[in-house]
Amino acid sequence: MSYPDWVLRHRQKGTEIRKIGNNYYLYKIRSEWDREKKRPKKVTEKYLGKITPEGLIKPKHERKAELAENIAVKEFGATNLILSTSNDIINLLKQNFPHEWKEIAVFAIIRLLHQTPIKNVQDYYETSHLSDVFKARVSPKSVSRLLDAVGKNRHKAVKFMRNFVEGSEFAVIDLTHVFSSQNIISSALGYNSEGEYLPQVNLAVIFSLDKKQPVFYRMLPGCVRDVTVMLNTLSEAGVDAVLIGDKGFYSRNNIEFLEGSKLRYILPLRRNSTLIDYSVMEKDKSAFDYFVFNKRVIWYYEREVSGRRIIVYLDEKLRSEEERCFILHVEEGKKDIQEFYEKQHRFGTIAVITNTEYDPSRVFELLKSRSDVEIVFDTFKNLLRADRSYLRDDYKMQGWMFINFVSLLIYYRIYLLLLEKGLLKRYSVRDVLAHLSRIFKLRIDGEWVLSEVPRKTRKLVERLEIELDIT
Repeated sequence: MSYPDWVLRHRQKGTEIRKIGNNYYLYKIRSEWDREKKRPKKVTEKYLGKITPEGLIKPKHERKAELAENIAVKEFGATNLILSTSNDIINLLKQNFPHEWKEIAVFAIIRLLHQTPIKNVQDYYETSHLSDVFKARVSPKSVSRLLDAVGKNRHKAVKFMRNFVEGSEFAVIDLTHVFSSQNIISSALGYNSEGEYLPQVNLAVIFSLDKKQPVFYRMLPGCVRDVTVMLNTLSEAGVDAVLIGDKGFYSRNNIEFLEGSKLRYILPLRRNSTLIDYSVMEKDKSAFDYFVFNKRVIWYYEREVSGRRIIVYLDEKLRSEEERCFILHVEEGKKDIQEFYEKQHRFGTIAVITNTEYDPSRVFELLKSRSDVEIVFDTFKNLLRADRSYLRDDYKMQGWMFINFVSLLIYYRIYLLLLEKGLLKRYSVRDVLAHLSRIFKLRIDGEWVLSEVPRKTRKLVERLEIELDIT
């Protein structure tokens, strides 16, 4: 059979042209000996494609495979922001964990972005810009070995964290519990906020008030909540901190221990404390002094009890709100009006005991800044929530805690950027990461290009002054 020249150009050794209808097709063939017929026979091995005047059109599955090789899509925007704001954190990981720093950085970033369990880390890594920046081993087995290695080297973690403690003017240390696996020796059973009875370990965290970020953590057995935890944690961190506790922390024994250890403290008192003299509240404002905090007038008086400073603050805005809530409860039959009359002079008051020499306005400012610590614990617990059951021993738990602490440090890099740009009222860190995760980089014919950026995301990028450089 005669074929057009444009068809014959595709005929090579080991191929055969076939005409089916009005179309021409190319097949790969070979010769094979037929033992029964005692002669060679032709065997068709593979369909090579359709021949057209423009060239050979390969089979559909081969075209798809080639397209997949030449085109790739990877998350870029959120990862790019994290890397650009956390370069110092990654460099410190490199210095202190020379063999594991890439895996720590990758795992910490993926935990922040996705709160994913260990089994999914590699999938997120392969579809992220991270896989082009770090050549890391993040299979489930590799991550398990990583947690064990990091957990057995607490001294490296301490050396890493001390870089963030240095230069901190004020610090808050606080204690909370996090849920763990029953496999963890140091865990103890306890109730969570939902009333579930679960194994848990305690977590001591030091928060720098001037840097506005967590700077140190220490994991403790779930049965330990002694005041000595504070002293030992500060000693390990190598920091001179002001202990700002909650209302449940004050007791005579705790105060004596803190003073014996020469630790400074600011501790709020319960409203029924005998250290507070509410008779002053029945007088006019001449018995008080005042300062302005966040454009609000805060009244206060100070007294000394057993050589210790007691400062009582009166916040009129808080007082008005507490009175309103109490009267509403009276209207609903939940409270008695006589109780209101008995407690009316306590509404809006905040009392503290302290051995610091700070003026009352500074003590109040430090006390209020303690609310930042609650954000730390909420964020930390969200990061820690996934994958508790995977951890098989205390070393892995220690390593896992460190990974999530690195995630927390990165979180606060973005938080501080939003604070600097005046965007915290409009965006949370989660909002920013969600918006920027919509920015992808595409590999087309071997070259990386940036995907289209949604309008709202583009405006956020402009406000944050982020450079989207895929190189």
